[in-house]
Amino acid sequence: MDAVTDKLELLGRNRLAISGVDGVDGFTEQTLNLTVSGVKVKITGDKIKISSYNKASGTLTADGIFNEIKYNAKKTPLFKKIFK
Repeated sequence: MDAVTDKLELLGRNRLAISGVDGVDGFTEQTLNLTVSGVKVKITGDKIKISSYNKASGTLTADGIFNEIKYNAKKTPLFKKIFK
């Protein structure tokens, strides 16, 4: 069994805590783009502010109103789908 390398906690849609963060890829007040354990994560909402980020420990906390958290799975290239 694989060890858990990331953890996501959402408290009342207003406070977000994530571990396993490899990097912050970009952010605005409406979106937060992260890489978590090698997977791209897009978080959307309103008035999003990063409260703390520690790259060494891979932890991030943010405040705001969170509407959606989406993990992007690795997609198979179209070329491979066509020519199986």
